[in-house]
Amino acid sequence: MPNDSTTRGYPLPHPDNVARDDAQRIRDAITAISEDLEGMGIEPASETEIGGVRLATAAEATAGATQAAVPVVKRVMDMITSAATALHTTIVGQYGAAITSAINDLKGGVEPAYDTLVEIAAKLTDMTQINAILDSLAKRLRIDTAAQGLDATSQANGRANLGLGNIAIANGVVLADLRSATGQGVLTTDIMWQATQFKNYGASGAGTVQIDCTQGSRWTVTLTGNVVVSLNNPKDGQVVDVVFIQDPTGSRTVGWNSNIRFPDNIVPSVYAGAGAIAVVVSAEYHAGVGAWIAAGWKVW
Repeated sequence: MPNDSTTRGYPLPHPDNVARDDAQRIRDAITAISEDLEGMGIEPASETEIGGVRLATAAEATAGATQAAVPVVKRVMDMITSAATALHTTIVGQYGAAITSAINDLKGGVEPAYDTLVEIAAKLTDMTQINAILDSLAKRLRIDTAAQGLDATSQANGRANLGLGNIAIANGVVLADLRSATGQGVLTTDIMWQATQFKNYGASGAGTVQIDCTQGSRWTVTLTGNVVVSLNNPKDGQVVDVVFIQDPTGSRTVGWNSNIRFPDNIVPSVYAGAGAIAVVVSAEYHAGVGAWIAAGWKVW
């Protein structure tokens, strides 16, 4: 029959044994274990006792009661408290100022209302402030679009701030305004060239030829009778050129208003040939003397 046992000599049952035999073996093992326990003097454990050692409750450890184990627990607690206090003193003493300085550097002198992450987060999510910023940005003059949508006041301010004034939205000068020196607008090259063209006065008839200088500065007049020329409504410094052409009859004469002055008070001769250029006159108006200073040429 197998006769197994533990390292302490307690008999063990075995699958090959007869149950009657193993029952006795089990009885003997339990008896031996009980005797060993009694010899060791170990009592059943309670909430505050393990064997023969009395442990302190949490309240007793905090109060420092004088039970057998309490002085040991109390000393451990005192050591931990002392170490924690020393560590705090060391950190504050050696590193407190450096930590405070580092925190202040991180804040960068920001006003107290924004020196914490909570305050910064609140400000970043404040849509009132964000919308105000976006609205302000939207009113800045853009160069990436031709349709920014600024109102009339913002557009006027933009032109003024760029030094453009109303010229930026002025229409092109029309020929009549350029000739009469009236109105405002942008001067284009085609209008400038049109202004240099001769304006056809048409047939002169007999009597006074009234040339309105607000309608142009260069004129062509067909002589169909004897005339006296008057240059009306001039601007100071305006130069007027007039070309006179004889009609098919020819021999028409040309006289001049008294405020049109020629060198040595000698009026230019007139070519009488039919259909020919009779005379060309160029005159500049001087408002200070109220007269035209003129020069004329007979052409044939």
